[in-house]
Amino acid sequence: MAVRQLCAPGDLDLRRPLPGRPAAAQRVTAVAATAGLSRIAVATAAPWFPGLAELLLCRAGEVGPPRRVPLARRPQGAVVRDLLFSSGEAALTVSLGGTEEQQIGQIAHFALEPEISERWRRSLSRPVYGGFGESDALRLAVSQDGRTVAGCDQSSRSVLAWSAVDGGRLVDGAAEPPRVGGSEAIAVDADGSRLAFRLCRPYERAPDGGIAVLTPASGELAVVPTGLDWCAGLAFAPDGGTLVVLGVVAGAAEAVFVAVDGTVDGTGVGARRRLGPLPGEASQQTLRPVWGPDGPRAAVRAGRTVTVWQLDTGEPLCSVSDLGRSTAWSLTPDGRALVVATPAEVRGHDLG
Repeated sequence: MAVRQLCAPGDLDLRRPLPGRPAAAQRVTAVAATAGLSRIAVATAAPWFPGLAELLLCRAGEVGPPRRVPLARRPQGAVVRDLLFSSGEAALTVSLGGTEEQQIGQIAHFALEPEISERWRRSLSRPVYGGFGESDALRLAVSQDGRTVAGCDQSSRSVLAWSAVDGGRLVDGAAEPPRVGGSEAIAVDADGSRLAFRLCRPYERAPDGGIAVLTPASGELAVVPTGLDWCAGLAFAPDGGTLVVLGVVAGAAEAVFVAVDGTVDGTGVGARRRLGPLPGEASQQTLRPVWGPDGPRAAVRAGRTVTVWQLDTGEPLCSVSDLGRSTAWSLTPDGRALVVATPAEVRGHDLG
């Protein structure tokens, strides 16, 4: 398996002075890459001052340090929790928030061509229920055509979607009626005509590992019981007819294939592929599977090791071990490379 170094040592170090602290490598909060590893985005935060965060963009073969994208609109800064490229490598969507300084999450959409510019930014809601705490993340999903951006707002447990062109709201799950309840795991099909997400209601767990498929144009909502104990992530097939749901059942990772139109056994649930066992601390992770030309794949964490699985066969493709707490990883949109970012380096692992 070929491994590529995608940035030089020290490229991720914070350039701003830290009060009373020496210069140090950063805590990596998120990483994303385009197909072919032509462009990489890495989000960092200062180890002692979480509000001091940066978003860095690297190009393959580009000479010099990464480009630093301004994020903060306030002195206290902003922390990136998730990010995704779209429209090839022409746009980048970023989820912000989840610190004492910035208790309300945000979503920001950047155009990267011909110059880096922020197109729009939207604030998320305040926590509806005090027990939910701060808004710590908006897990993102983007349609293949780059026109639809979606996420699950952890504060209100609602599903939201925006137009990537102008930030106009396409789905407002926080509106009454109806409330569309979801939590973290979310996917959008190729043209944005359907959203799939982990079903969730305040103070309630989804029965039988239920997932929901929402058609924004009509408001139709279909619920499919997958039999999973936990839904970790979802991905649509390129034609939109099938959905793979990755989750946990009986202490092991399992992939469930769902016919979106419900043509398998009258329920939509089809083939199941059992993957490897998961330790207790990894049993409720949230992942982002991808469905590329080689089929559906996902990078699953177990302890300090991340393993890439071919979901339609249940076979492991590669494993990367000895990962620390300040490590982030993601698959490229075509599923052919795994990117691993640590405070010291960013590496691309070719999966073929």
